[in-house]
Amino acid sequence: MAKRIERTQKSVKEILEDLLSGHREAAFNGPASALKYLNRTMEGQQSLPNGVKAVAFDLMAEAKAQLQDWEGVDAALLGFLANFPALEEALGHQFRATLEATTVLERGVQARSELGDFHGALELCEMAIDLELGAHWQAKRDSLDWAR
Repeated sequence: MAKRIERTQKSVKEILEDLLSGHREAAFNGPASALKYLNRTMEGQQSLPNGVKAVAFDLMAEAKAQLQDWEGVDAALLGFLANFPALEEALGHQFRATLEATTVLERGVQARSELGDFHGALELCEMAIDLELGAHWQAKRDSLDWAR
């Protein structure tokens, strides 16, 4: 009898590194190519860990912002927020650095402002302040304070 070949299980960090590597390669050809790679990855791998999905949605938001697809940015933001709780669990000590490298909240504020959802943009500023993502979020929030 032939011996069954065991499937190797990659860790979440290894899967994340694969995603980032593939994205970097695709992004050389512009945001549309990066977005195509991310969509194919998300569609082709239903078992993608939620923490990795959060990062993929962050990258999608960036590509869609470059393409000025503001509804798409907001949809990617919602995907990020839905998978955000799994990000910390999946990355452990690497979580903080990964979170600080994301641009999804900034792109979300930009998209919601473009779409006229200033209250939603203000909520994202509050979230970023609660997550201690930097003093510049205070200034962003202050610039949207009129929307209260």
